[in-house]
Amino acid sequence: MTGITASAAGAINIGDFTVSRIGLGTNRISETPAAVELLRQAVSMEIDFIDTAHNYGRGASETTIGTTFAPYPDGLVVATKGGFEDARRDVLRAELEQSLQRLQTDQIDLYQLHRVAVAPLEASVTALREFQDEGLIRHIGLSEVSVEQIEQAREIAAIVSVQNEYNVLARQHEDVVDYCSAEGIAFIPWVPLGGLGGGREKLATRLVQTAARYGVSGSQLALAWLLKRSPQMLPIPGTLSVEHLEANLRAAEVNLSDEDFEAISALGR
Repeated sequence: MTGITASAAGAINIGDFTVSRIGLGTNRISETPAAVELLRQAVSMEIDFIDTAHNYGRGASETTIGTTFAPYPDGLVVATKGGFEDARRDVLRAELEQSLQRLQTDQIDLYQLHRVAVAPLEASVTALREFQDEGLIRHIGLSEVSVEQIEQAREIAAIVSVQNEYNVLARQHEDVVDYCSAEGIAFIPWVPLGGLGGGREKLATRLVQTAARYGVSGSQLALAWLLKRSPQMLPIPGTLSVEHLEANLRAAEVNLSDEDFEAISALGR
């Protein structure tokens, strides 16, 4: 490692937490020594926001995070999600209890409604508010929602984050980004680098010429664009490589010009 840390990306508030603006997504983390080492290296590089979910790796992601860190170091915020296929109250309760056990904690820092599924949004958020009142959840977030749905949820509970699909080429949630920017809500883009299934390669190809002028990779330029897009942006690129982890953090060093930002923005319009 060459001294780069997540703090170079600046900071963002999530409720009463303050974290660096590049976190770590863990949808591919499994119970292996290499995964444990990656998590430890991430924290040593001052990554203090780790995102997971009840259904990642059939629980392996949460379990690995729990066995690696519990008891958790001061300042490390772990967010998880529940209700991907069914967000009825009893299902959310069961998944939350499993997440608490796997993560080896008494309270989830940020618990996000993974999808509006089966139950109406209002019923799911009401359930999360009840769990928050019990002390099982500190803060509540949403995932894959519209501006209208965010506003509906905020009538029931304080919403501190929104996690929607968003990257240079996937721009269907521009209005949500703008809303979160105006309201001081953290926006957490999932698949910030285009995702698997060819999306990442397509994005990198479209950015290769501009990236070359900055002396960085297309992926690094894509992250730099996200960081410039909104001060409420908190990308969580996932990786299984310490080398890629460091490369992602170096995106914070890219001083993207306004002209290039607009040119890149036009690729997704």
